[in-house]
Amino acid sequence: MKRKHFASLSIFQIMAMFRRGIFYFFLSIYLKEYLHVSNTEMTLFATLPMIANIASQSGLWGRISDKFKKRRLLIVFGELYAAIGYLVVYWIHKGYEKEGALRAAAFAIIIGFTIVEAGWSSSNLGWSTLIADLTRDSERSRIMGLLQFIGGIGNILGVTASGFLYLGGKGFSEGYLFFISSGIMIFSIVALFMIPESYADLEKSDDKEIVELVEEQQNMIREAKENSGSFKWEWKVFVWLLVILAIINIGGNSINQMVNIHVRLPSTFNASDIIVAQLRNTTNISMIIAGLVIGFLAKKFGDGKMLLAGFVLAFIGTIALPFAPSIVFVFVYMATRGFTRVWVQTTAYSMVNRVVPLEKRGRMMGYYNATFYLSWGLGGTILTGPIADAIVGSNLIVILTYTILGIIAVGAWSFLIISKFTNIRSKMKLFIGTAIGWFGLSGVLAAFVAKSFASFVISYGSSDSYAYKVTFLIAAVLIAIGTLTYILYRPKKYNVLILDKAVGTLNEANS
Repeated sequence: MKRKHFASLSIFQIMAMFRRGIFYFFLSIYLKEYLHVSNTEMTLFATLPMIANIASQSGLWGRISDKFKKRRLLIVFGELYAAIGYLVVYWIHKGYEKEGALRAAAFAIIIGFTIVEAGWSSSNLGWSTLIADLTRDSERSRIMGLLQFIGGIGNILGVTASGFLYLGGKGFSEGYLFFISSGIMIFSIVALFMIPESYADLEKSDDKEIVELVEEQQNMIREAKENSGSFKWEWKVFVWLLVILAIINIGGNSINQMVNIHVRLPSTFNASDIIVAQLRNTTNISMIIAGLVIGFLAKKFGDGKMLLAGFVLAFIGTIALPFAPSIVFVFVYMATRGFTRVWVQTTAYSMVNRVVPLEKRGRMMGYYNATFYLSWGLGGTILTGPIADAIVGSNLIVILTYTILGIIAVGAWSFLIISKFTNIRSKMKLFIGTAIGWFGLSGVLAAFVAKSFASFVISYGSSDSYAYKVTFLIAAVLIAIGTLTYILYRPKKYNVLILDKAVGTLNEANS
């Protein structure tokens, strides 16, 4: 990639991540503590906008990108649309708030940002495809890692600023955070005009480095066309990887808002606004470090192994979170999140671009982005949010019920692992797999363990804190399922994801 192109992308990235840090980090707390929504309703601010985001990316912007190759224009349009949308959402929400209709004000934000995301998603799609256009496969992990590093700096600055500007909710209520975010989006557009629209615009350049990049892109297209009769891109491998990413991302991201609320409870750590901001900045600092080393690590160990390392680290951090004796351990967890986020996003991005044909890049990257964007709220809305709402303020019977269900889930998961690695006799395997046999064994286990365990966790803290701890364990189970699927159920042509020359590898695989 040309230095001037990287510089332009870096300026845009640091401003975009600053805006994201200053606005979104405290939004869930504002909805929960200031506008008094439930845990499930709180997660809707991420779920509904992200559904609109991925639907628009895959159904509209991806097709426009593939047809017209106007990647930069998509980014510019999305940022302008969102900058105006932020202001409109604030004014509508403020009108309801003045009348004392706090829940209506909350849903004005949720629904308003859903509409905003439908147009703003053009920027996400344009960004993903433009980077792929401007980079070689051999440098893609390194470039993505450096952009993650730069974005981490921007996010640290944004989260730090939000810790001072949140003001117990007044930062949103009075509009400070809305106005600042809108202004940043407008100014960030300036940096984009030093970047070409897409690889198509690079053909006019005489620069040696750009000419080589264009030739590489054209060779990929030419080889695909020449082999169009027998060439088939490995869409099954692509879907397999996306399913795994979706499971793990939904698991890990389903507790994003829960962690923020959990650490602020009087029965846990009673964290202040500044402490919560510092927790987030711990993630950003680890993202900066991870962004610096991921290029070297991916080159040395390979994208496939680094992706697995990210999965395993995510599981270890999440499974340990419910048992954190002090907030220091929560800081450690937030640090692991930074490493896993960079390692997973960077390596998965490179792996996906090895198998996606150039002419399908826009639409397929829309599907890829969906595994990340949708996970930011969906898991919380359909899984961890309702569970937390059901347990908060509940009695021993309700907590006991969820504990039993948790034991059954862990037992079923353990059985799948054991049956994979051991040769259980067919009759015994059939018996254990039946509903009567399996639930009978689970019931016996639950009867001996569940009540004492439930009593212990209640004595350890309030039912409110226990509710969030349950969601952390659920997240860990989902991450474990995705990780085991990645390890145990790899498709035959998995190697096309981790080799440097996708087209050549695919041709060999189909010859």
